Amino acid sequence: MTSNQPSSNEFEEELDSCCSNASCCAPAEPIKRTEAKVGRNDPCPCGNGKKYKKCCGM
Repeated sequence: MTSNQPSSNEFEEELDSCCSNASCCAPAEPIKRTEAKVGRNDPCPCGNGKKYKKCCGM
């Protein structure tokens, strides 16, 4: 019985060759906020006048 699926060794070799080549994988960059972080006691940015922790910060 033959199958068309690669053996586990062939799959591991292919995986190793891809991940060992740094040019194929983009470097991870941190995500940066565009707005200032809202504190729990700051007014809610939705504009209703309540503190963030009592409004949208549940």
